[in-house]
Amino acid sequence: MARKKQELSRKTLARLEEEMRMYPKIPRLKAEALVTAELNRDTDVNWWIQGSRKKSEPPLDELMKKEGNKAYQYYDQLAKDIERTVSGLSPDLQKIIHECFWGMNSYYDWATIGTVYLNISYRQIYSVRYGILEQFAMQRGIAF
Repeated sequence: MARKKQELSRKTLARLEEEMRMYPKIPRLKAEALVTAELNRDTDVNWWIQGSRKKSEPPLDELMKKEGNKAYQYYDQLAKDIERTVSGLSPDLQKIIHECFWGMNSYYDWATIGTVYLNISYRQIYSVRYGILEQFAMQRGIAF
């Protein structure tokens, strides 16, 4: 028996769109996550054993910090999911996402995007929006 296609709720669509719109801010958010983790790091309980531990290499330390930081991992995975979603779209839709989500025209609403860029109706642009966000939801593991 075939599985019924899952519908995305308004809240889920709004959250997915918000996550896609924050793509240009992700490098800053990842850096903030690392800095916050560094500032909140517990003090070394073995401070009195000065010479017993070898110093590891700085790149290895950075990698270990990133692997243990949940916020960093979340933003890193979010960036990868957005990149995979956008790369799977047609060149026209990629251009629209770059200009209207992350570029100078990020203040456009979907009706304006449909009229200006695609010359399609209000109803059609929201079906295009749904398709984009549905693909993003599949990348994120929200829809199947």
